[in-house]
Amino acid sequence: MSFLIRWIVGVIAVWLTVQIGHMIGVGVEWRGWVPALLFVVVLAIVNAVIRPIVKVLTLPLNCLTFGLFAFVVNALLFWGTAYFTKGIEVQTFWAALFGSVVLGFLSAIINALIRHPSTPRET
Repeated sequence: MSFLIRWIVGVIAVWLTVQIGHMIGVGVEWRGWVPALLFVVVLAIVNAVIRPIVKVLTLPLNCLTFGLFAFVVNALLFWGTAYFTKGIEVQTFWAALFGSVVLGFLSAIINALIRHPSTPRET
């Protein structure tokens, strides 16, 4: 059940990212709900499998840039996932950077709002 909720949260975050991108004119296009579902699944797999390997390989650059190169890595993984799944269309690197930052931000906010029932709430 938790997997399903996270999947839905991911799709909502992708949809919101694309809507915000349209409002400010960034080149991110929506391809529909079903491709977006596939995009979220593939992005989760990429983040779980490929991202740790790439982060280790780019560790020297990350150290030199005080961690700012992580934004480039995230953008490239976001762009690659969009390219291979056709869930959303990302036209430029800057659109991929925008999409990865906004998607991460929105996912964090939505996940904070929708807590797992076993997680105790602070009072």
